[in-house]
Order: sequence, then structure tokens, then C-alpha cells
Amino acid sequence: MKILIITQVFWPDTASTAQHLGDIAELLASNGHTVSVFTSRFSYEDPSLAFSTLENHKGIEIRRLRNTSFGKSSMIGRLADFFSFNFLILFQLLKVRRGEFDLFLGMTSPPLISFIGVTIAKWKKTKFCYWTMDLQPELSIASGLIGEKSITAKTLSMLGNYTIRKSDKIIALDKYMATYLVKKGALAENIYIIPVWPVMDNVYTGGRMENPFRIENQFGDKTVIMYSGNHAFVHPLDTLLGAALLLQNDPRFLFVFIGGGVRKKDVADFKQQHALSNIIQLPYQPRNNIHNSLGSSDIQTVILGENQVSFTHPNKIYGSMYIGKPILYIGPRPSHISDILDLLPGNLEVLHGEAKKLTEQLLGFIALPEAAKLEIGERNREYAMRRFHPAVLKEKMQEILVS
Repeated sequence: MKILIITQVFWPDTASTAQHLGDIAELLASNGHTVSVFTSRFSYEDPSLAFSTLENHKGIEIRRLRNTSFGKSSMIGRLADFFSFNFLILFQLLKVRRGEFDLFLGMTSPPLISFIGVTIAKWKKTKFCYWTMDLQPELSIASGLIGEKSITAKTLSMLGNYTIRKSDKIIALDKYMATYLVKKGALAENIYIIPVWPVMDNVYTGGRMENPFRIENQFGDKTVIMYSGNHAFVHPLDTLLGAALLLQNDPRFLFVFIGGGVRKKDVADFKQQHALSNIIQLPYQPRNNIHNSLGSSDIQTVILGENQVSFTHPNKIYGSMYIGKPILYIGPRPSHISDILDLLPGNLEVLHGEAKKLTEQLLGFIALPEAAKLEIGERNREYAMRRFHPAVLKEKMQEILVS
């Protein structure tokens, strides 16, 4: 089967979407399928980093496009990057010969990329699969980035609904997203629910105090509450920062923020404003070290913004559970995260704005015997091994794409 992936990010980018697409593309190529990728030449987090224009990676033919690379420092720059990339994708897809590919696989970022993809696919008589990592403009509206009644929102909604209706298959990440897609015009029989898998090649299994990442960064014996991932508007960090402020005089706690994004500066400013020594910021870790970085924590934080259920799907819960860590969830309920945690006692959960309640839960957690903390993590790990093992989910994804 001949498959074309259209996406802003792809291997070796560190963004979650890039890693998941890289995994499924490698699996497809290893099983004899022809896989091509149209993507951006520039790193999502660091636009100064440029990859090769043409490359073959493990049998995957990658064509990287020279869109603008202003980065995420300003909204105008981001829009320029989005529109220039979409224009180049349109130009590349127009050059695709009818019958050259059996399937286009389109993503949700940047907005409009899958609208372009499904439109050209219909013209070229090619099947189109829509992998909905998140939904726009719904997510931007819920985050307060654009007005619900604005021309931008109405235009993006119209184009997004067209993409949903015209896609031959849709990969949704949870039941809430699937239900919403049906409301927007998708046929229920065309929707497949597959959560995204943990993207790590190894799991740290050594002792807590022997973890090399913990030693390297001098965490000591502190209880490490870690947020690792994109610092985005859709993942509000205020409640976690509020807890760090309330616990600033308790030397037993350390709040570690790993990653980048538009709200990374907010964390730095908050730390400086309150002179907090219990906050540490570190850059994204390479995939070959993520098992050590995540494994150095005592609690992994998962955040979902208000009113964002159905529109996005924080997937870090799967990796956190897969490595056997207790979970701190900050966000609304019900959601795909709360549904899981309701089955697994001992994890922590608060709503946005409940910083004081969070500190109480953290103090309760630290008072538990070490065996009880390990038991919480082990329950999470066993559940993740049964439900979210990478090999199982990737194989399901492949079956849907090639069927």
C-alpha cells in the first residue's frame, strides 16, 4: 500500500505528534508498505534548527518544505508559519499524480492542513484518513485564543466540519472526541478510537536514588512533582505553580518542569517573581533519555484545560502510567483521564484553581509509607500494560490504515 503522511512535524522533531507519526511510519515501512511524508523543514520548538530537505529514514521518503520559521514567539509569526506551510502543502499535493498514493493520512496541526488534504484526496480519487490529535477551532475557542463568534472561528469551523464529513476514516483518541465528531457530521462507523501510545524505547527500572537523571540534576531525596511536555495555553500550569508557592518553605518537595512552549516563560517569570528555589526548569529530553527523565520523578502531572474535553487529549498519562508513576491530574471531569483514575485508587486529582487542595493532597501523599507509594505506581503500570502497550496500539493503528 502507498501512503502519504502530511504533517507539520515529523522525525526527528521532539513534538509528540512527530514521535507518534514516526513510530507508525516506521512500522508501516517495515511491513513492506510505501510511506512518504510531506512535512516542515524546521523544528517545532526551535525554528533555528533545520533538517534535510530530502531524506530516507528507515525506508520512509521524507520531503521537508521551506516554510517560514518565525517560531512561537509571536502570534503573527505563528500564523505566518502556518499559512506558508499550508500553501506549500497545497502546492505539493497538487503535483501528486492520480493513483500515486492509495491513502493520505492527515493531522490536525496546523489548522487547515487536513482540509487541504481531504479536498485534494477527493479530487485525486484517493482515500483520506484524519488523525484527530486535537480539534480546531474548538480548542482555541475553549482556551480563549479566538472568539467563538469571530469570523476566524466561523471560517475554521466550516472548514473543519467539511474535513470531518469527507474523511473516509477518522482516528479519535477517546470516546468524548468520537461523540463530538459524530455531532459534527462524521459517520460513527468511520470512527476508530485509539489512544496514543507511550513514546519511549526503554523504562527505567533501577532504584529511586540511583536514577542518573536525578543524580545529574541534584534532586536528592526530594519528592519530585514533574510536568514534562509542551507548556501550552491548553495546559494551564497556574494551579501547579500555586502549589509550589504554598510549599515554598517545605524542603521535601521539588517541582520540575521539562519541555518548552509558549508558557515556559510564565513558569520562569513566576519562579523569579516569588524567588522560588523549589522550581527547576529543564529543556526537552531526547527520546533515548526520556525513560531516565520521567523515571526520576515521584509524581507525574497531567493537565487538561477547562472546557477542553472532546477537543484535545493529553497523552502523557499513558507514558506516566506505563513507567509505574503515580499521577497528579489537574482538570475537569468527566474526561478520559478521570475515567481511568476512577479505576485506580491513590492517584491525586484536583480542579483548576484548587492549589490549596493540591498541597493537602501532596502532604498526604508524602506521609504514605514507601510501599504504599510504590503500590499506586504498580497499579498504574499494570493497567497501562494491559490497555496501552505501544506494540498493541501501533498494530491496531496499522490495521485501520491498511484495511
